[in-house]
Amino acid sequence: MGRFNLYDCLGIRVIFIDSSFGNNYCFARMDYKDLSDEVLLKLLAASDELAYKTIYERYWRVLFLKAYAKIYSRESAEEMIQEIFASLWQNRKERVIQHLESYLVTAVKYNVIGYIRARVRRQEKFKLLAGSEADNSTHETIALNELARKMHEAIASLPDKTRQVFTLSRIEKIQVREIAQRLDLSEKAVEYHITRALKLMRIHLKDFIFPATIGIWLGTENIF
Repeated sequence: MGRFNLYDCLGIRVIFIDSSFGNNYCFARMDYKDLSDEVLLKLLAASDELAYKTIYERYWRVLFLKAYAKIYSRESAEEMIQEIFASLWQNRKERVIQHLESYLVTAVKYNVIGYIRARVRRQEKFKLLAGSEADNSTHETIALNELARKMHEAIASLPDKTRQVFTLSRIEKIQVREIAQRLDLSEKAVEYHITRALKLMRIHLKDFIFPATIGIWLGTENIF
């Protein structure tokens, strides 16, 4: 990683970024909006608040629209995106991000999954407390409950090792390298099991009537 030199020059903040970019570049404060994501990530790791603000302004709206299109709640979508950006800042020094836009879109995807799961759990808890089946009268609740059941069935039907790899990858969100280390497998073997799991689950779920929602759970469909 290159070195950052931050200092004031005639009242304008100037930033020099060296070897990691091949050449030295100089950016004035007013030009932050024109910086690439790669440069902004470097500055973010150095706790540059203006870089963080620029990232926020660049991606907040598009991420909000992606979330809102899936959960249909403006308040919840806004809260979700705020939490994603708060986490981005809080973990700016530890988290290694290769591609900013992909990272943020993936974060929205998994937050949507968590939101849907939590909503189903809340509905089921209410149903038990109320002692009625009233919530199942809505198409949304029926669809979500059916999705959860089908997904559990599909995962349970996988071969043992494939199911283990899939669970670590798609449920626990663990990277391929770490899975390989945990299970004493090569990274290629881990990727094979993930591909195999996705193929088998697609077959198991081929008649399901909500393919976009399945894509969220599997983490494979470009539903955004």
